[in-house]
Amino acid sequence: MTQEELSKYIERDRLEYIGRQRQLFEKAKPMLLENYLNEYVAFENGQVLDHDLDEQQLAERVYAKYGYRDLLMKQITLEERVYYVGGFRAVQN
Repeated sequence: MTQEELSKYIERDRLEYIGRQRQLFEKAKPMLLENYLNEYVAFENGQVLDHDLDEQQLAERVYAKYGYRDLLMKQITLEERVYYVGGFRAVQN
């Protein structure tokens, strides 16, 4: 396997992982809203790994415990955040 093929495989694997985590996050959203409203959560495989009101403190703790890797970290809010960048609308779910 060439370096380019390996890079494509790893990228595809990461995208699949992130997509799976987002699906599990959406499924768990009612519970997350009930228990963690306005907090940041580190979420993986349907479980909250840790949570905090401060995103930076959460990230430092989670990466210290689990290592620096792909994890879903997100603030739990009632409404989606909408950003306008260069005239384009971007929604953060």
